Amino acid sequence: MLLGLVSLSLVLLASGYYLYGRFLVRHCRIDNKHATPAHEKNDGVDYVPTRASIVFGHHFSSIAGAGPIVGPILATMYFGWGPTWLWILIGAIFVGGVHDFGSLLMSLRYRGRTVTEITNSLVGPQTGMFFRIFLILSLIYVIIVFLDLTAGAFASSPAVATSSGWFMACAVGFGLVLRSKGLPMWATLTIFIPLTFAGLAVGHFFPAEGIGKNTWLTLIVVYCFGAAVLPVNVLLQPRDFLSSIFLYAMMLVGVLGLLFSGRTLQAPLFTGFSSAVPNVGYLFPVLFITVACGACSGFHSLVASGTTSKQIERESDAKPVAYGSMLVEGLLAVFALATIAIFSQDDLAGKGPVEIFSSGAAVFMSTFGIPEQIGREFTALTVSTFLLTTLDTCTRLTRFMISEMFGWDGPAARYLGTLGVVIVPALVALQSFDGMPAWKALWPLFGATNQLIAGLALVTFMVFLKDRRIGYHFVMIPALFMMICPLTALVFMAMNFSADNWLIPSISIAMFILGIFVAGMSLKFVFNNNATPTPPAPAN
Repeated sequence: MLLGLVSLSLVLLASGYYLYGRFLVRHCRIDNKHATPAHEKNDGVDYVPTRASIVFGHHFSSIAGAGPIVGPILATMYFGWGPTWLWILIGAIFVGGVHDFGSLLMSLRYRGRTVTEITNSLVGPQTGMFFRIFLILSLIYVIIVFLDLTAGAFASSPAVATSSGWFMACAVGFGLVLRSKGLPMWATLTIFIPLTFAGLAVGHFFPAEGIGKNTWLTLIVVYCFGAAVLPVNVLLQPRDFLSSIFLYAMMLVGVLGLLFSGRTLQAPLFTGFSSAVPNVGYLFPVLFITVACGACSGFHSLVASGTTSKQIERESDAKPVAYGSMLVEGLLAVFALATIAIFSQDDLAGKGPVEIFSSGAAVFMSTFGIPEQIGREFTALTVSTFLLTTLDTCTRLTRFMISEMFGWDGPAARYLGTLGVVIVPALVALQSFDGMPAWKALWPLFGATNQLIAGLALVTFMVFLKDRRIGYHFVMIPALFMMICPLTALVFMAMNFSADNWLIPSISIAMFILGIFVAGMSLKFVFNNNATPTPPAPAN
């Protein structure tokens, strides 16, 4: 059953890429005659024309993070593997893939602007301003969640912490060699890929023991600041390319090991519309906000319009980079589902999602004689690299949005803006929420607002298509669904308001109001035949 499940997933995702991806390219009128922002505004820092394979690595590393791992594992715990698997595949092909492709295309046609600036141009400055505030708030607690997860992973797995430091050093070296153009690409890869994998041995034999979680929080915040202000081709691009190699290797060995492991599904197919796990709730809307990045994620629109669009060489690269990345992330989510599905409920007692994922992947890798301890360390390192890439990309994106909001430019905005972005998440991540770590307390809120961002970005894509007199009906159902689910979840979270539990319900109410306003103004434009964009869209 497990073998058939994964094999069918591979076939469906590949078919979606070739068939539905082709439809998107033709219907949305992709044309390489349009100059991309990377060529128009090449500044050697944020706007840098880059080959598609490198940009794919950056984009995929940035959007992956822990979302497609933690989300499917939690959803399988809550409702069984059946509904989780169905939503991953349907969501990735018809919802998340469309969302990512549309977000990148809009930014390419708007000279690399973020999705909020596009909303500002298409719908109006007031709507754009509210959308920007919504996104900045969302990004701040995305940083809090991933900062807390990363610091916790380093504190509990010292070998992974050492390996991650080695990995970052290799990425900087890789970037410097690429910038110097002293070696051909094949020779550079021949040197740095083995050197990067050697970090596994370094971490295994020289673990960074004795460093507490709060110290790691501080060190990771310093790293985020540095990584977010450096030119993209010094650390961001090479690091994301190398980390994508890590993931490809982990998925290749893990999936092949899964196919030959002979393991069977032990998780239940379906546990019911109401989760047996306390304080979780009903399948609708909880399933759809929990799976999050494995099927659709609003954070992807921020990456696509924030950093990826500034590196795309040709418009046709939007299909492999944006749509292709989402489908590969769907495959990662299916693999994450498989890592929990092979364990019984007794085996899972007391384990968190990242630990479950690492243990399950290690079991599959052991099919090829890889010791499970090494497999767990390799998988945990892969996860930690994606957590770090999400963190510093998120920091850079938030700085972009704050700069756009206040019209800041130049080195001062770059450094002071980034410093302002990292301070609040660092302080909040140090706190405990009723005995729970920050990531666990904020995950439902992260899931709901993340999906609401996706809904708002899809609505903006509808406006974009209508403005260009292109049929937008294939976007309508995904957009409305991605609005209804998170708004319903935010209402449920707001209903938990009490004197002892006021922070998250209060944020839920604020995000609900902001989301309703932005969605209402955008949909008004879509369905108002007399509406005109304000100001006029750039001619490109």
